[in-house]
Amino acid sequence: MTVLRILIMAAIVLGNGTVNLSVPQTRNRASSQARRRRPRQPALPKPVVEPSERIPSSTVWRAHSPYLTLDEIGSQKGIVFSPDLSAPGNRAFYRALGFAYFEDPDWHVVLEQIKKHNATHRQNRIETLLVLSHGTNGDALKLQNGSQPNAPRSYIAPAALQENLEGSGIHFCLLAACNAGRLFRSGNYTTVSADAGNRLFEPPTLGIINASPDFDRARSSITIARRAESHLEVIDECSLSELSPDTIAELSDSSAGELTATSEIAVPEMLIQLLLKDEELRLILSSPEVEKSSVETTDKIREGLVTRFLELLDDLSRRGAD
Repeated sequence: MTVLRILIMAAIVLGNGTVNLSVPQTRNRASSQARRRRPRQPALPKPVVEPSERIPSSTVWRAHSPYLTLDEIGSQKGIVFSPDLSAPGNRAFYRALGFAYFEDPDWHVVLEQIKKHNATHRQNRIETLLVLSHGTNGDALKLQNGSQPNAPRSYIAPAALQENLEGSGIHFCLLAACNAGRLFRSGNYTTVSADAGNRLFEPPTLGIINASPDFDRARSSITIARRAESHLEVIDECSLSELSPDTIAELSDSSAGELTATSEIAVPEMLIQLLLKDEELRLILSSPEVEKSSVETTDKIREGLVTRFLELLDDLSRRGAD
């Protein structure tokens, strides 16, 4: 099977903001190393995390064990994607899996859509929200259509995300953004750092959302978490052709024909680890980081995770047909 595998977030955080999506689709998984334009940094040792800062994945990502059907995977879960990190088949794919899906460059729009969803879907309200945004070198959560200076783009501080979703029914927000640990720095957690020296901070054409001066994080009903290792978050772009014909047919039926074997999807590594209950995924509540990192998971680990994710989808489709 072939796959288009692009390290989208890694390219953006270390480059000039431009992502090259012209990689031939005939490349196989083993060729991902050849497409890398920069040397790999050695893996860093796992950070020491105080027990009080840890939060089990099973707490923030509640699900049947094992999953029963394909459309149950995303039950009571929501995903926010920055448009330029997404893929053409994303919206239909995640909705077919039962997720509430949000993709827009304007945080104001996304927040309103999330609150409206929970107000109108009482039986399947979002409890856990996974945020796939840019980390802006750990200065802000950024949504955008592209890297052009005048592209639709907005920023939000983590505390502002908590404050604006208060009372919506959401209990957990998982930040799958590069260098997310830096977002928890004092001051930066509540206020976007619009630093002119950060080349990844581009014009906020759709605005900036900061927390109110009197916001008290300790009193919030929403818990924000990140992975313990503050490094690059990877999004793998796959083709549905890697799935079995029966799985593709089921996804096509669930999406009213929008999804086909040629559909491309962007799958975050953190999401894969959550779905697979991967013990290597360690989530923590705060522990701010200062240093920027360009470390990411190895090709071997990444490919293994993607293979297991695809196998999970095929297995659930087979079970549903039995």
